[in-house]
Amino acid sequence: MAFQDNGDRDKVLAQTDIVRLVMDFVSLKPQGREFVGLCPFHNDKSPSMRVSPEKQIYKCFACGAGGTAFDFVMNHESMTFIEALKYLAERGGVELTPWKPSGGGDWKGAARDSGTPSERKRVAGANAQANSFFRMLLGHETHGAEARAYLERRGVSAEMIETFELGYAPEGWDGLAKTIASKGWPLDDHVLAQVVKPRKQGDGHFDFLRHRLVFPILDGMGRPIAFGGRQLREEDDPKYLNSPETALFNKSATLYGLHAAKRPIMASRTAVIVEGYTDVIACHQAGATNVVAALGTALTAEHVRELRKYCDHVILVMDGDSAGQKAADRAVEVFLTGELDISMAVLPEGQDPDDLLSEGGLEAWETVLAQAADALDFAYNRASQRMDAQETLTGSQRAAEAFLNQVVDLGLTRTGQLRRAMIVRKLSTLLKIGESDVDKILRERSTRSSRSVAHSPSETQVSADYGEPWGPDSEPLGSVDESENYVHLSVADPGSGSKLKAVLIAERRFIAGLVRYNGLFATTLDDGRGLDEAIAASDFVEPNLGRLYQRIYDALAEGRGLTLASLLSDLAAEGEKQLSRLLTSAEFELPSEEPAPDAADSCESSPSPSGIHVMPPALIQETWTAAFRAMIARQQEHQYEQTRRALRSGSEDGNPAATDPVILAQKIAEHRRNNPSPGRIPRLRR
Repeated sequence: MAFQDNGDRDKVLAQTDIVRLVMDFVSLKPQGREFVGLCPFHNDKSPSMRVSPEKQIYKCFACGAGGTAFDFVMNHESMTFIEALKYLAERGGVELTPWKPSGGGDWKGAARDSGTPSERKRVAGANAQANSFFRMLLGHETHGAEARAYLERRGVSAEMIETFELGYAPEGWDGLAKTIASKGWPLDDHVLAQVVKPRKQGDGHFDFLRHRLVFPILDGMGRPIAFGGRQLREEDDPKYLNSPETALFNKSATLYGLHAAKRPIMASRTAVIVEGYTDVIACHQAGATNVVAALGTALTAEHVRELRKYCDHVILVMDGDSAGQKAADRAVEVFLTGELDISMAVLPEGQDPDDLLSEGGLEAWETVLAQAADALDFAYNRASQRMDAQETLTGSQRAAEAFLNQVVDLGLTRTGQLRRAMIVRKLSTLLKIGESDVDKILRERSTRSSRSVAHSPSETQVSADYGEPWGPDSEPLGSVDESENYVHLSVADPGSGSKLKAVLIAERRFIAGLVRYNGLFATTLDDGRGLDEAIAASDFVEPNLGRLYQRIYDALAEGRGLTLASLLSDLAAEGEKQLSRLLTSAEFELPSEEPAPDAADSCESSPSPSGIHVMPPALIQETWTAAFRAMIARQQEHQYEQTRRALRSGSEDGNPAATDPVILAQKIAEHRRNNPSPGRIPRLRR
């Protein structure tokens, strides 16, 4: 639809209160006749943006951003003028005048849609159509019955179904694809949104989500930017399946439930982060509405930047099993750099938020939050447990030193002078050591630290192409030779003598590649799963390799750069001698000379300023991809054998047909058709 200037622009501005508009996106505080807040257009550390209700404009005196309500919406939400006009008109209840060509001209610089829509706009349109399809099916008497029954068992109310726009993806392969065709929706846009995918063989497309309860992932304005799907049958692995990243969807920057939690977060100045979709919904249903969830990752720099617009305090809620080192480390890093105050709350053993709220109600939930320890206290308590477990004074000393090393490594050197003094005082109290002694120890360790500095959330830059989790100016501290930052990834096939040996070689190459080329962590399989969803630590044949992968996964998933030197430093500090020896064994050694890449590969293989290679040259990338495929193939073979045994076991239930080899073969073939192999050649998102 197009528009001409019949006064629509002025009507919309007259019905828009810019203070209320900006407060939908940023927390503002009154100051005289104006309002002030953190500018969302740069990494603002102190309130630099002023909003004038009298002039109906905003202005940032740090980065220069400013203008009317139209400028704010266009810049903040990446909208065109016509999109901003429609959005503000709907928000203000203004009916726009349809554009009618007269004399061939439009008003003052084209107020009508023109040209090709952007990729973001195309993906947004496709997501909106797919969302309406999923929501309609959930309410369908027949198709949505199983999904509704699941929601009823979980006690999810009709209000929550509506608030979070829950839906259902049909069981067939192409329910959405057929609907797209029948309604004349743009197929290419839905492929861009990755809600449908082209078949590898033959014509046609298939649905990304099939027979799953659908959780639309909505942005802060309540628009669907991606989808999560939960299995309704145990055999439909994985349990949760999330959309791949698109022009609209950045997994590491998205918080589930933000559209519903944004205003309560601003009102309380506190955001509570839980682990999953259903946890968020359970909290909101019980009245705890300042709750969001990270999408399978720990707190990232992007999450921090988003949350700082609305609050000063974040509480991370974990169950007893997940209260691990990765969450604590990330929280301490944010705490040290002063971006947000972070507290850690641990649920009673064996309970998730839904269990706690069902049994004890909102009072039990608020009690858990009230008992949350700030990030530094939480990290110290964990270190203290290790100290108490030591039988000698030397052992306790080493545990205390490891804790102080952790504080230095996680960002003390980037802490402001005032906050650093407060942290030294707190550490002095925790360790029962004089402040001057603590300060001296920390300064010595800061100078001697051989670990690469992990950038603070304000410094971290995430590449649009690869998603590398390191900043443009990062350099390792100390005198670590650059060659020590690399793990050897052999490009020669040693010719394994057994299938098991081949799998072990593949696992080592897989790990070596991730340590040497962190950018490989952005790999996506053709079936839409990211590497983080496709490979788990439990998938490794060699348990210690699985443990090593878990550490690498934790660092990269949290947006922290990783080098061999930093990994070895961590392992040494924690006494993980076995993993250290594994990492420096023959299969992981760096050759004396780096293979010279072809000229065509030189761009890909050049290192980032931190000394970490972004992406490998073609030959090494091919070898790593082959290792990845081998691991997926082994995973597929394992699943196939489990299925075959399960089908054969039907004879134990008195089914003589289950022993018929012809019928058995037909069943296995049918299972493979309905559960396609994930072992396609992975592609790298460029």
